[in-house]
Amino acid sequence: MTHKTKSLAGTSEVESSYSYLSLFSGIGGLEHPSIPPVLFCEQDKDCHRVISDRELTRSTPIHGDIRTLAAPPAASFVVGGWPCQDLSSAGNQVGLCGNRSSLFFDMLRVAKASGAHTLIGENVPNLLTINGGKDFELVKQAVREHGFPYVSWRMLNAREFGLPQDRSRLFIVASKDPAYAQALHSQIPELPSVGDTLDVHGFYWTGGKRSICFSTGYVPALKVGGTDNKGRGTVAVFDGITARKLTVGENLALQGFSDIQLSDFVPSTLLRMAGNAVAKPVGQFVVASIMERRPPAGIKSGFALRSASGLIESGLEWSIDHKPTHKVSNLADFLDNKRHTPLSAQASAGLIVRSVRSGAVMPSELFDTLYKQTLDRGGKLHPSRGDSLAALAVMHEDLLSYRNGLEDSDFYGEANDGE
Repeated sequence: MTHKTKSLAGTSEVESSYSYLSLFSGIGGLEHPSIPPVLFCEQDKDCHRVISDRELTRSTPIHGDIRTLAAPPAASFVVGGWPCQDLSSAGNQVGLCGNRSSLFFDMLRVAKASGAHTLIGENVPNLLTINGGKDFELVKQAVREHGFPYVSWRMLNAREFGLPQDRSRLFIVASKDPAYAQALHSQIPELPSVGDTLDVHGFYWTGGKRSICFSTGYVPALKVGGTDNKGRGTVAVFDGITARKLTVGENLALQGFSDIQLSDFVPSTLLRMAGNAVAKPVGQFVVASIMERRPPAGIKSGFALRSASGLIESGLEWSIDHKPTHKVSNLADFLDNKRHTPLSAQASAGLIVRSVRSGAVMPSELFDTLYKQTLDRGGKLHPSRGDSLAALAVMHEDLLSYRNGLEDSDFYGEANDGE
């Protein structure tokens, strides 16, 4: 498949073979913005419905299990964000030997079988450091042993691409041509100027045993899988008056997806698909940059040692420095203005109890709002393992001591996305 397209950077026309396979496709994200893949490979039947409903990808065939993709069609590129559950800091951290994350090796097998000259991968930042960095070394070694000698990697954050979600992901390119590997380090497009909304905050309402990742003007990363073990979204917002969960539509918007019919799926399914997706503007930037072989903008700064951004060429491994990029904090622009139900009394009490017991801090304004919301006992109270309302009722001294030690929201800095 040969396409002629104008570079998204607007500098030149690029003519090349843009045929590619999309593995672990989810609902999309890690794709070229205007060219469909030759094949999708995705097990989730709900994701199949989303892919098939889009005009651009309606006629693209979908294969289910990558382990049965024995004879993939020919393609120039293979792209995919392979499962991260065994690599995430929030997961079991068994690494690449885990049942899910070991599918990286199937991705590598498919890339070689398809005759692709370039592999584009995505995973969580923890891949760099898990098992003392040995798993990332294994990734770099494996791609080179499979005939892709030029390797680059780069950490990118959704906030650098106009989405107020603190979602950092590691992108890896392995190629037979150095120009494709170098293109991962191309310049991030400058965003239109938007105002910060510093009166709206995001946090994990299911947190408290460790940091709730309180963030001003943006939310912490949507969790892999999108929900807790009860099928509920884990991210909440606080506007100084009410603390509430993000809606399903807001979760999807914070990943760059606005073309999904919400009525076609139950909320827990939509939340799962959103949490597992690659943020669309980030993934599209990566794929388009590599396919168009955009010129690199990074600077070699020394030999890499677990660097968050690097390049291997001619047998040497380099750290790559990039010019700092503005990160948006315009969360209010992504929230709808309808009146929403606050966190329940039980949910509010649960977060307070976990935080008091662990010592995890939160702004004083949020504590006061949550405590007020614990007093609203309207509606059905669902039994919980810990009975947070009962626990809260007997924490008088601990509660007072905890509240007296809190600072207001201006005291809290950048949050860690927890992944």
